Amino acid sequence: MTQSATVTALPEEPGGLVELTVVRQTACGHSCDGCGRCVGKTPELVIQAHSDIPVSLGDRVEVYSDNRVLGFVALVYGLSVVMFLLGYLLPAFLPEPWRYACGGAWFVLGLLIAVVCDRAVKKRQGISYRIVRKL
Repeated sequence: MTQSATVTALPEEPGGLVELTVVRQTACGHSCDGCGRCVGKTPELVIQAHSDIPVSLGDRVEVYSDNRVLGFVALVYGLSVVMFLLGYLLPAFLPEPWRYACGGAWFVLGLLIAVVCDRAVKKRQGISYRIVRKL
């Protein structure tokens, strides 16, 4: 997954991480001049990336993030939905309101599992970013 960013800080030591500012993309492509429907500007995200190429402050660069991002998305959204369905379908012998309650409880359990996994990944290494090229 690639996106464009702006270099905002350089590493203090050689081989260090470069600080970048990434403007999050909206579903519409953020062409506010064309439609004028956006409520506000999308927030900027500050990340740190490895750089094998020389960069300077203010450079526009293309940043690559590993494919684990999609795995995290599947974990957060997919696991909760699957857990809800399991919680609803497995206790088929219960009355309907109880099945919804079980589904809701399993949904919350799926969210808790996703939060625990997110914290474990952040503690270990998180998502790594790499500057691919200057734009």
